[in-house]
Amino acid sequence: MNEPTPAAQAVLSFAMDLGKSMVQCGAEISRVEESVLRVCYAYGMEDTQVFSIISVIVATTFDKDGKSETQSRRIYTYATNFQKLEKLNALSRRVFETQPPIETAAAELRAIHDEKDRFHVTACIGYILGASAFTVFFGGSWKDALCAAPIAVILYLVSTLIKVRGMNKLFVTALSSAISGFLAIGFVKLGLADNASMIMIGDIMLIIPGLMLINSVREMLCGDVMSGLLRLLESLIISAAIACGFAVPLLVFR
Repeated sequence: MNEPTPAAQAVLSFAMDLGKSMVQCGAEISRVEESVLRVCYAYGMEDTQVFSIISVIVATTFDKDGKSETQSRRIYTYATNFQKLEKLNALSRRVFETQPPIETAAAELRAIHDEKDRFHVTACIGYILGASAFTVFFGGSWKDALCAAPIAVILYLVSTLIKVRGMNKLFVTALSSAISGFLAIGFVKLGLADNASMIMIGDIMLIIPGLMLINSVREMLCGDVMSGLLRLLESLIISAAIACGFAVPLLVFR
């Protein structure tokens, strides 16, 4: 039998959990694979082979006795969370440099992973300023900019809800887009705004998956073609859901 040692199993399990958390926070695939490799080598693994895309990670490691261990992690949801990603990167570097007890490192990872996403006032203000600025930039009036602000708050709350509850991203994006369109047209019909299209354009800029599109191109240029294509396809599908959501109120009110 070529059974791995419990230590090798614990090391690979920690490395895989770290990689999974990084993918869930929006890390590029090359960084995820490098982190898994560094952790395994830091704890004395002789060789490690890692394959990762945005939905799954598979790795096999070999110790000095030639015994192997293979594990995989399935990733169902992910988003962009640079705050958590920075902590995970710091943990990865610290583990590689100091090799703490694997139980201690795993406890730190669990603490980072279990941090709850909360309502952040600064992020909400950023949504408001972004929507209002884009509305004016594309030709809207100051009344349009003011009406874009409460819609931006709704979009922020929806994005937070997706992260916290793990809801279906595609459906919720389309639904929130439709609600935003109805509110924009409602503001115009109530005389509170001048142009519903400008309000929609200002708010739609907040949920366009531009970062995902850029990451997909970067990953393809770095050689991770499969992950890049998956991200590209997802960004196009999300864009289509946004377009369909905003099209519903336009069709209803013609």
